[in-house]
Amino acid sequence: MRSLKLIIINALTLIIGLGLMSGSVSQRSAEAARFETIPSLQVNKLGNYRGQYLTVLYAVGSRPFISTENSSISISQVKEARTVYISADSMSLPSVQVEKEGFRPSYNIVVFVVSPQANYSWVNADGSVPQGMTATGNRLSSLINAINKTDVDGFISAQGETGTLQINLVK
Repeated sequence: MRSLKLIIINALTLIIGLGLMSGSVSQRSAEAARFETIPSLQVNKLGNYRGQYLTVLYAVGSRPFISTENSSISISQVKEARTVYISADSMSLPSVQVEKEGFRPSYNIVVFVVSPQANYSWVNADGSVPQGMTATGNRLSSLINAINKTDVDGFISAQGETGTLQINLVK
């Protein structure tokens, strides 16, 4: 009886192994799982910031539990950054695909920074520059605001990935 169990286990292992080696697991689904789509964003209430730049950071970071001040956000990694010139009260940004890395989150916070210069560079309170962020001399900001990944996920559940998430930036 013991040898029969051993034969069955070996046969199943062989079948599964051959199936994996033959490519029966779809490469397309494996590739799709490596990226997470963030829908397009429409950032509103920018009228007072015309002539400045909006930088959006799709990042892995944290907010302090006690403080509500957005400038005390700590970012460990910037996955994607987009900068646009503010020419109207509302600016649109296209959808973004952010790469997942194993079991780490692809992102957990989206940070909006309005700066008088185009080459804004985030620096944490301890002076560290997040991984994936190019260090520049520009740390000037007129406004910093952020939303959590849960806000984006809630929107995707309700509207889908093809919708446009409305963000109102306020001080």
